[in-house]
Order: sequence, then structure tokens, then C-alpha cells
Amino acid sequence: MLTPEHVKKILEDYTINLRFHARGGQGGVTASNLCVEAFYGYGVCQPMFGAERMGSPTESYVRLSKNADLVRSNEQVYGPHFVSVLDPSLLTEVDVTAGIPKGGWLIVNTEMDQLTIQDTVKRKDINIATIDATRIALEVLGRNITNTIILGALVRVSHLFTFEELSDAIMKRFKGEVAGKNVQAIKQAIEETCIYDIGIDPDFTLDSKVPWQQVNLGLPGYKDLDKAGVWYCDEDAIPVGSDQVNTGSWGEWDVIWDEETCTDCALCWHICPDFAIIRNKGEDGLWHMAGIDSFHCKSCLNCLEICPVHAIDKKLKQGPAACAVPEDQEGGN
Repeated sequence: MLTPEHVKKILEDYTINLRFHARGGQGGVTASNLCVEAFYGYGVCQPMFGAERMGSPTESYVRLSKNADLVRSNEQVYGPHFVSVLDPSLLTEVDVTAGIPKGGWLIVNTEMDQLTIQDTVKRKDINIATIDATRIALEVLGRNITNTIILGALVRVSHLFTFEELSDAIMKRFKGEVAGKNVQAIKQAIEETCIYDIGIDPDFTLDSKVPWQQVNLGLPGYKDLDKAGVWYCDEDAIPVGSDQVNTGSWGEWDVIWDEETCTDCALCWHICPDFAIIRNKGEDGLWHMAGIDSFHCKSCLNCLEICPVHAIDKKLKQGPAACAVPEDQEGGN
């Protein structure tokens, strides 16, 4: 396993690269900023967004080194030595292990054990650390923002900066009670991080982008493409649009509707930003509430807050964390 002395020596001649996978609004970009602010040497960070939509997958990158010349790059990180995943649903939606060298580290906010994670990402040649960051965030911060907590796990395995250095960066970024709670959450994360070390350190000399790729021959030119775009194709022939996206995997809560208590006021239907409130037209010709579309509900909880008769409740999706690996397996510590 890496030691602080080993990491400091590596940073003299090489960069150490990090990548954060999060969803819009979870603070992945802030996590990359804090890494640079907490690091004692030189660093750069940058984000990559697709559509700027709450809950959509995002990536942010960090390069750190004691040599200023080695971090002067604005390209994305292709070979990360440490990858942090703030939302466990991304494990099956994004190739979170892309570019991680053998012996690199995957840090995941999850309740799954690490052998299950290996099977999920189909990589058995990388080290894995897990932390139930969602639980800590809800208990300490009162909201599901896991970015600083995942940094606590990063402190535990990377030795890129200390708890004190990260705490100083937190105090500069946030103020008052918010800063104090984040420092408390980081300390708890460092203590509770579970580590599955396969006994291999990453090759820090590898820091190159993937070979340049050209488009495949024979693709249609711009004049041959459908000018209307895929979103306006015939939906009877090909299902299109955001209704095909499982936005329900983005939320941390299952929203529960109580039919007996509901008065059909429809306030929840009007306030839902994702049209996840199901209504059916009854024999009386009127619309009646029929349930929650869990495939699209992102658990913003607007419906719960606005319901005047408390007919809507919530249940946390993520259960208790399974620390490290089962006791009968070797390799965890």
C-alpha cells in the first residue's frame, strides 16, 4: 500500500492524476477544486459536462505534482491513478474504470462490498475503497452532498494531502457551521473507509492520452444527416427523447404514495419537474392520482413538501454499508 514518503517521492518527477465521477449538483467539480487547494505542490483541475442538467453524469479531472512544468495541461485525464465515484448508480452507466492502470484505486460511495464492485466494473486488477458517504452526508450535513466525504476516503488511500491540509481548504471555501460540519464529515469518512488492497501500486510513469482517433470511413456527411435531429424522429417507429432515460436512478430516496390518504388535489402533479406523478382519467371524466413513476422520479421531494395531507413519504434507497469484503475472503483490511 502507498505511504506518504513514497507518494512525495513520486510527485517530484511525475504527476498523479485523479478523476471524479458524479451527477450534476453533487459537487464533483468542487471536490476537484478542493484537491488542488489542499495540495502542497502544483495542481490544475477542470470539469467536463454534457447537458447541464441536475442529475446528469459529470466528470472532473485533477493533475498534481511538485514540478510545475508537469501540470501545464488543459486536456482531460485519460490515465487516472485515483478515481472517485460519488454516486453508485454511475457504476453501471459510465465506464468509471476507463484508463485506470493496474494497481490504481477506485473509491466508491456505496453500501456494496468490494468483491461485488469488482464484478460490477469487471476489473480485478485494481484496488478498491468504499465509504457509505450518503449515510454520513445525511447524518452530518443533512443533505446528500457527498463530495467532501469522498475526499476523506481519498486522504485515507492516496496520501496526497493530510486531513489538516484538506480541513484548511474546506475552511477557506466554506464558512461557519457549514465548514465545521464538512470537516466533521471528512474525519468520520477517514475512519470508516473500507479498503481492499490487492497489493499492487499503480505505475505513476504512465500519463499519456489514448491514441488519436479518426472517424470511421463511410459515415454520412453533414448534408446527408437528418436535419431535424434524432429527438424529432417518428417516436412510433423509434422510441426517443428523455422519457427513455432512467432518471429515477439518480435519486437517493424512494418516494411512496398513500392512495387512501390522497385527496386528489394534484398539487404534486403541478410541482413535479420530471412529470413523475402518474394520473389516470376516471369514469367520471376527471383525472385522479395513480402513483409515482419510479423510473423517472429523481426524489427532489417537492411533492412531499407540498402535499397538504401527508399522503407522500420517502424511504432511503441505499441500505447499510457492507464494509470491505466478506469475512471469509482474504485481501481486505
